[in-house]
Formats: sequence, structure tokens, C-alpha cells
Amino acid sequence: MKYVIYGDIHGCLEEWEELRKEIPKGAFEISVGDILDKGPYPVEALRYAKKNKIFTIMGNHEYKHLRKFWGRKVHLDEDQQKVYPKLKKDDFDFISSMPFFLKLNHLTILHAGITNRIYLNNPPLNIMTLLLFLREVDENDKFLPLDNNNPNARYWADTYNGHEGFVVYGHNPFLNPKINKHAIGIDTGCVYGNKLTAAIIEDTVKIKYSIIQVNAKQKYTEPHVPLQ
Repeated sequence: MKYVIYGDIHGCLEEWEELRKEIPKGAFEISVGDILDKGPYPVEALRYAKKNKIFTIMGNHEYKHLRKFWGRKVHLDEDQQKVYPKLKKDDFDFISSMPFFLKLNHLTILHAGITNRIYLNNPPLNIMTLLLFLREVDENDKFLPLDNNNPNARYWADTYNGHEGFVVYGHNPFLNPKINKHAIGIDTGCVYGNKLTAAIIEDTVKIKYSIIQVNAKQKYTEPHVPLQ
């Protein structure tokens, strides 16, 4: 069995359809989440994933809309305020079914990241939600918020020791896939005019993979910070 793992879609449905033409036949398809928001066809892309039985990990954007649906106090930005009313109960049923991570032998797929302090043997919800947002950790491998001023902040994948296997993730956009010893980041900012990336996993024990990409058709929105 080969596995195809897609980076953040963010409504880039046309690019996703183009990329799917390049994958091996019969492969099991997985999305790292963040199908919704920012791009031209967010709701259509979410329904496309469901229709095509693409196994989808919970992203922070899906989780935000879900919490709004639950009646939690959530601030939606201008774009999300346009997306949320288009979502129907079937869409929220699909989002509710999304797990926070998936483990396949020595392969772990999650949305954002993991620290060396987090173990995935039935973690509580407050720990699992960190998997949706994690970017940087402090010198003690503790989660740091996005706008932290810690001089010792380090990107999580640069310190990750592999205790939960090889991690394929999205969330943080890069110009090219970020390759570390025990992880690879495959969000390459398609919605920001760069590329849509997928990792093809050929061996989930020894972890053998290849990368396929398609170019964005245009820049749909501006990134908060330049892609690196």
C-alpha cells in the first residue's frame, strides 16, 4: 500500500485536482488538514475530500469552524465569516470525524507539530489541540505561542527526537518542503502563490518517500510572513 499525503489545501481545489492526476493508482490518500479558508473554493474542497474518501486530519481552521458550530466563543476573521455560513450540518459531521493524528507503523501524520514532551498514547484534548497549532518550543521543549519573544525559541521539527516516529505535517508554509531527520513539512503555500505538495510514502516502517508538486495558478492571498 502506498500513501499519498497532501499539504494544506486552503481552498485551492483546482490545484488539488491537478495534483491528484499524478498520484499512484490505488494509493490511500490523506490530507494534513486546513482544507478550509483563505483560497477560492474552501467549502467545495472540503466536500471534494469527503466525496473522494480522502482521509483528513483535523486542521486548526477546521477546528475553529467546528468550535463555532458548537457554540463556543470564537473570533472569525473576515474571510472565515464568509466561509462559515456556507457550511452545512453534513460538513460539520465530516469535520467532527477528523482525528487529531494518524499513526501507521513508524509514520505519524498530524497537522502542525509535536514536542518531545507529548506522547500520543491517548492524550487529553488540551494536549491534542497543541498538535493543531505548534510551531516553536522553548529550551525545555514546551509549546510557545505564535508571537512569543523567547530568545531561545526553536522550530519544533529541528529538535524533535523521533519518539513518535517520522512525522509528516503541514500548517507552517515553506517555499520548499522542510526536511528534518524525523519529520517533513509539506505545506508549501499554494494559497500564497507557491506550490501544492504531496508526499508519497512507499514504506511506513523504514520510511521511504518521494515528493510531487504542482504550481499555484495564482496568489490568492498574502502570507502573514514571507515564506522561507
